[in-house]
Amino acid sequence: MKFKARILACLLVCLAQPGWARAGEMGRDVARADGSRIRYYLDVRDASRHANQLLVVIQGSDCNSVTRVEAIHRYLVRVMPAADVLTVEKYGIDASLPYSDDPERADCPPAYLRHDSPAQRAADLDTVIAEVLRQHAYRQVVALGGSEGAVVAHLLAARSDRVTATIAFNGGGQWFLDDVLHSITSAPNPAQEKAESKQGMRDFAHHVRTATPEAQAQITASGHGYRWWRDSLDTDQLAVLQSGIAPALIIQAGADESVSPAAVLAMVARLHQAGKRNITYKTYPALDHRLSEPDGQSRMAEVVNDMATWLQDAGIDP
Repeated sequence: MKFKARILACLLVCLAQPGWARAGEMGRDVARADGSRIRYYLDVRDASRHANQLLVVIQGSDCNSVTRVEAIHRYLVRVMPAADVLTVEKYGIDASLPYSDDPERADCPPAYLRHDSPAQRAADLDTVIAEVLRQHAYRQVVALGGSEGAVVAHLLAARSDRVTATIAFNGGGQWFLDDVLHSITSAPNPAQEKAESKQGMRDFAHHVRTATPEAQAQITASGHGYRWWRDSLDTDQLAVLQSGIAPALIIQAGADESVSPAAVLAMVARLHQAGKRNITYKTYPALDHRLSEPDGQSRMAEVVNDMATWLQDAGIDP
């Protein structure tokens, strides 16, 4: 499909880095309803004292172990320096999976391709958080995610009253399809090629939504299976955010070519017009999907500092 090569940029996690894994990370497991196991990691920052806050950091959409996401432990944990940190693997993935930046990697686990989706990830996180709270009496739980992780953070907050606040960056607007079309538009390709890619994406979306059970089993594109595609296309982020009541910070980079800054702004405007005062919006006009300047210089550290400031303003100790 002609649209496929371009949409990969939209689907790649903005945080993963090759060849990195946190030294000494030990996983724990909790059961899903279907009998499979969810692997999670709880980083107790200071074993000499009990932390009151739990920071849940949610990776993006790639087929990699969360232990390979360097930016989590290099940058994002600084949002709440005193909090314990929880990360959760996707369905079928654990730390034994080596890093790859190939979205069509041949060794992506079949269970991941069959079961992974934003809704599945939110359900897994909810299950793990409940398990962790049974063991540790955290007073505040903050969910933080970027790219697809931002969408999952919103879904988690909408389904769980355990989440105190959410921070989501570069997660896109109301509809995933609009963000993919924006990604195609942003490509430095001839106009005719863009038009063909957009039509190919619309045709593929229609195919996903109308596929028979037999056809569903055959759908794999950009490293994702039918459930992921159907869930991503059907998720209405506006409705998800309308249902949430916890404080939420939405951050959007203005030069993002993977998701549509205009669609995000329109969604936030509708939320504010509807009286949703729990949502704060902040934009960084010059930054891209990876929170970098046009010259490639990362500004993630500065954005993380702003996240921490927002938490303080919201009454949550960083």
